[in-house]
Amino acid sequence: MKVPTRSAVLAVLLLASFPAFFAEQNAGAAARSARSQAKEWFDKGSQYAGRQQNESAIESYTKALALNPGFVEALSARGTVYVRMGKNERALQDFNRALALDWKNHTAYNNRGMIYFKKQDLERAIADFSKAIAGSPNTITYHLNRAAAYAGMKQYEKAIADYTIAIGIDPANADAYAGRGGACHSLGRTDQAAADLKKACSLGSESGCKSVKALRT
Repeated sequence: MKVPTRSAVLAVLLLASFPAFFAEQNAGAAARSARSQAKEWFDKGSQYAGRQQNESAIESYTKALALNPGFVEALSARGTVYVRMGKNERALQDFNRALALDWKNHTAYNNRGMIYFKKQDLERAIADFSKAIAGSPNTITYHLNRAAAYAGMKQYEKAIADYTIAIGIDPANADAYAGRGGACHSLGRTDQAAADLKKACSLGSESGCKSVKALRT
């Protein structure tokens, strides 16, 4: 019996590996194609969301997720639209899924925190806003949201601290001055409250203007 040479054995092994190689290549190409199509649907969803076409946005984001279930940005974006539609439980599911896939996603933490805030579950809201801040310390919205939650719990000193940070990030932010002025007023710091509310009014805050007038009466 003729014994196969080493080169012949290698040739047989290489031929045997070709089907698996091509199958792997095809699978990779299919995955890349699915991700590309998912991105296209995501972009369409973002366009619809920008035009307030909520149902079309949801449909587009859902198609993106069908093609790429691990598309964190699509989950977060769809959840945001659900919030706008008042479908908070569905939004919560999307944000939870997004955070399960990416526990550092500060946008999802902030958005989930807003749902808890609306539910008046302020401790959970503060926990999520704090995680959002840890991920992106200079995002002013996160500090404003946590400050509002602290104020809701009557933890005015902590609220003032967050409003002050927000003012440091954007010295022209009317909401930060109005919020800090309101917290100072709650603590009986009338002069500081009046100064902040006057500043908020000068920056275009309607609530700041109304509060300044109320202090004067």
